[in-house]
Amino acid sequence: MIAAVTLMAVGALVPRLARAQDLRCDPGDVEVRGLDFVGNATFTDADLANVIVTTPSAWARRYFNFPFSARRCLDRAEFANDRLRLLLYYRRRGFPTATVDTALAPAGKGGVTVIFTIAEGPPVRLGSLAIVGLDSVPRAAQITDGLPIAPGQRFDRTQVDAAIDLIARRLRNAGYPAVAARSVYAVSADARTAYDTILVTPGAETRFGAVRIAVTPAPGKKQHVPDRMVKRIVGIDSGALFREQAIIDAQRALYETDAFTHVSISLDSASGYRASGDSVAPVDIALAENVMHAARLGGGYGTLDCFRATGEFDDYNFLKGARHLTVQARVSKIGVGKPLDGARNLCPQATRDPYSTRLNYYLGTTLRQPVFFGLRTVPTLTAYTSRVSEYNAYVRTTTIGGIASVQYQRWPRTPITIGYTMDFGRTEAQPALFCAVFNLCAAEDRQRVQQNQRLGVLNAVVIHDASNNALAPTNGSVTRFEIRHSSPLVLSESGLQFNTALTDISQYVDVGGGNVLALHLRAGAVFGRSFLAAANFIPPQERMYAGGPNSVRGFAQNELGALTYIAPSYTVDTTAKGIFFRFKDSTAKPRRVVPVGGNTLAVANVELRLRSPVFPDVLQFAVFTDAGDVWNRGSANTFGGVKFRVTPGVQAAVLTPVGPARIVIGYNPYSQPAGPIYFENSARVGGALPCVTPNNTIPVVTDSTGAQVQSAGACDAGYTPPKNRSFRSRLTFGLAIGQAF
Repeated sequence: MIAAVTLMAVGALVPRLARAQDLRCDPGDVEVRGLDFVGNATFTDADLANVIVTTPSAWARRYFNFPFSARRCLDRAEFANDRLRLLLYYRRRGFPTATVDTALAPAGKGGVTVIFTIAEGPPVRLGSLAIVGLDSVPRAAQITDGLPIAPGQRFDRTQVDAAIDLIARRLRNAGYPAVAARSVYAVSADARTAYDTILVTPGAETRFGAVRIAVTPAPGKKQHVPDRMVKRIVGIDSGALFREQAIIDAQRALYETDAFTHVSISLDSASGYRASGDSVAPVDIALAENVMHAARLGGGYGTLDCFRATGEFDDYNFLKGARHLTVQARVSKIGVGKPLDGARNLCPQATRDPYSTRLNYYLGTTLRQPVFFGLRTVPTLTAYTSRVSEYNAYVRTTTIGGIASVQYQRWPRTPITIGYTMDFGRTEAQPALFCAVFNLCAAEDRQRVQQNQRLGVLNAVVIHDASNNALAPTNGSVTRFEIRHSSPLVLSESGLQFNTALTDISQYVDVGGGNVLALHLRAGAVFGRSFLAAANFIPPQERMYAGGPNSVRGFAQNELGALTYIAPSYTVDTTAKGIFFRFKDSTAKPRRVVPVGGNTLAVANVELRLRSPVFPDVLQFAVFTDAGDVWNRGSANTFGGVKFRVTPGVQAAVLTPVGPARIVIGYNPYSQPAGPIYFENSARVGGALPCVTPNNTIPVVTDSTGAQVQSAGACDAGYTPPKNRSFRSRLTFGLAIGQAF
């Protein structure tokens, strides 16, 4: 009887592969308004829903009766088969006496809720597990170590299959390409204990033979990459012990050159390597070459960059060594940056950035070497010149720069990149930032630290990608960790010394119905001359900033954390205690907000990405809550405080080939923080940046020329911008390409 049910269930599984069964609704059909599982203690509702065909209507229709969302109806034949599918699912996972009953409960007008009531029964336990056939295999204990099934556990046949796959994979990486393995088991009369034996036939220990290469050139072309270079990239030595991973690594290395559109690497089975005893198997490599040159042009629009354009030229066989040479050019701030500043009205947010008055640009060439001294690495060399700005914070101009990096790919999902950057350039930042954070308020002091300097940075990046999709993950995680070091030891100027540690973790959970729960944590710290000193001068471009459509979305770009302000005017306040510069108009808004950033950052994001009930292949919606702060450790002034901010919001995305184009609306219930306020007008105050906080107590003196000059002193952080408590004023709008994380 059990065998008959099993066969019926296996047959019932076949239609599920297509899932194109008639779940559409025809006149007279019954709509599935809900799906419930009762009694399932071991497996979740989401696990069981993935097993069956019956699917409820879209959530927007079920909960809000949205008329254009997906409507699904009951297929009674598949509904009966779903019971068998669940029975097979439970029995393969160690519940031989499990039973499944079904029911239909009325739900809404003309709809039903489908109910599966499950009685799991007692599980079968694995009494013993024997692995037979490894006597002739060296280091057999390593082959069977850490299997996903062990005596005492529930007798889950899927875990037994996973153990068989793991044993076979380990043997194929130990020189046995023809390994075969299967399981034989028996269950006690009371159906409480199982006894399993895994029978392994390793086959012959095999070594790589001759490497034979067949190249198909691009249509109308001759072969460009010589066979000797292909062999160097493949890295398989004749006579070496067979390893399946070596073939996988070789395929990936060939694809990464971008010189080939098809790569096939296999053993010559006719060579007799399946026979007993030692054998040698030739390696056949079949390749289809790509065209060796490509050029691309592109353009776009962003709220911060205004219009931008890109161009790229690729040579996939530079100097006939499968080296990848790329020449890139990028220009942004088109429309607001001189000399192409004729569309300022189309980019209102960019015009509020003092560093958008000139074009940003990048011109660079990159050479990627397919092999490096025979190691499984990808060396890259880049030379470039650039001008790049961070909104309202700084602009970095590099006269000439270079990057050397090596990517180590020992683990396919965990590349390790070590790089070194050397550039000669300067960083210009807002005078208020220098004055408030570094106490460099005089123009000559700021000019000194903004001159061209040599900056060398040694960095290492480790990324572990355990997600199920590189572009739109629905399950798994991505972890990134980076460290950066600059000092005279790596040829940096003595005044540019810092260390940075930054970690980025994203987790994705499929919650069913095409909806994804995405979690994200970003944390980092910048240190001065040592990891214990936080207050040394750190270049503005190495400080940390947060806020914007890819960070805490309730804040404008870079405006999370402490702020300084620029006054539109000030008054000369003469009192009995002296003369003071003060901004007294409590109703006037500051002329500009200057993000301070910090040497410490912590940001957390929770986002529920919802499948759109309308045009689900084009639209995506999300609700989110972001939290975080940026602050300065080791600071005695107002910039040293930690005040985490939490901002909820919603977003809508249009799915495009280059990633989702997102419209973000964040709700920010907080007022702008108190901070110092300065006046920028070098002609009026003799090149200084005077503090004009309303309660300012820094006295003004008259110099030898008769000009009024503010004395030295720390600017009071007591200025608070006027509050606007309207709902509209608390909304922050953003536009971005790509997911936030």
